Amino acid sequence: MLRVLLLTDTLNSPANADRITALDFICIYGKKCKVLDKNLHGDNEFGFAEFTNKREKISEAIKLAVKNDFMSVANSDQGFVYEIKERGKGVVNGLDSAYARAYLIGAKVVCRKFSGYADDELLKYITDLAAKEG
Repeated sequence: MLRVLLLTDTLNSPANADRITALDFICIYGKKCKVLDKNLHGDNEFGFAEFTNKREKISEAIKLAVKNDFMSVANSDQGFVYEIKERGKGVVNGLDSAYARAYLIGAKVVCRKFSGYADDELLKYITDLAAKEG
């Protein structure tokens, strides 16, 4: 859940679960996705294979964040969209670890790079890279 809070704190607008999942994946596997200098979770051969499991884990993290009043949910033309609340920002501001700092730096770069991408374009970006690797 902490990565979801870190990421949504970086986003400038509400996002649906697919977008949060894709951006989080790129934040973790930034080098593999040709966006960052390194992969936050290290180099391994399973990176893209993990993407299919990511959405379920991110959905659970979002549910937990909403339940604990860290994030809000709204219905939009993009489906349900999520946004960090003040209580969630408090959690983010209280984080002081090397991992959190590294994730935030990557999230800022990733969010800036993909801000103009529609959700389906973002997912296609990952799918295309996975196909090239596989």
